[in-house]
Amino acid sequence: MTSPKQEPQTSHLKTAFKLIRRLTGSFFVLLVAAALLYLGNSLYRKLQTSTLFEIKTIQITGCHTLSKQDLIIYLNLKPKTNLLALHVEPLYHKLISHRWIRAASIQRRLPDTLSISIQERRPVALLKAGKLYYVDEDGIPFDTINKDVGCDFPVFTGPKDRTAIKVYMPLLRESLPLITKKTNHIISEINLNLSRGVTLITLPETLPVRLGVKNLDKRFQRFLKTYRFIRRRGIQAKYLDCRYPDRVVMKYAKPPHAHHSSLEVRSEKSG
Repeated sequence: MTSPKQEPQTSHLKTAFKLIRRLTGSFFVLLVAAALLYLGNSLYRKLQTSTLFEIKTIQITGCHTLSKQDLIIYLNLKPKTNLLALHVEPLYHKLISHRWIRAASIQRRLPDTLSISIQERRPVALLKAGKLYYVDEDGIPFDTINKDVGCDFPVFTGPKDRTAIKVYMPLLRESLPLITKKTNHIISEINLNLSRGVTLITLPETLPVRLGVKNLDKRFQRFLKTYRFIRRRGIQAKYLDCRYPDRVVMKYAKPPHAHHSSLEVRSEKSG
């Protein structure tokens, strides 16, 4: 028969044995996990030097202005590079730092293919700021002009040099939507002035069109309506002023009558 003093001692021993078994089991699991991790790491290092995973194909999509070969050289991709040993993240950051690349993705496709997809910046205008720069659809000046792309775009003027571009950016981005596939053939220049706002110069007449600093879209629509009207009538204008809320004021280049030197074209729209 067990005495009352022996029962607590037995209970403590059982608890100790259970704890030892748990610790032993946990240690065994950790030992097995460490062994598997070591073996897996060793195997992965061997695969990183295996010829089975050498890059044999580089797929590049999205190139229009840039050439695929130029991108391969730019990324410094070497022949027989192991796909598993290749660090993809630095390549991605190098891609999106290229002035012509707006967005990019890069993926490994085992066993031997590297897949690269890019979205190029699309020039929609030029910006004259000391030099001529391409401006993309987000209003970002991103590169100086080159002969391959050409310079057949409407030109933003105003900044004296590149250091002055920043203060003109809000006005540039506000007026950028005026340039579309339907309108870029009639816009030669968009002059940006921090106090007077936006003035268009048309093609082929070099007609100044004053739009000001606000409601540019509404004012531009009134300009288009007036511009079509005077072209149909063969009217020669010196300038158009669209800054008024309900009309467009036109100054005749050659007044049809001595007592009329200007014409007002009223609109029901405000702005």
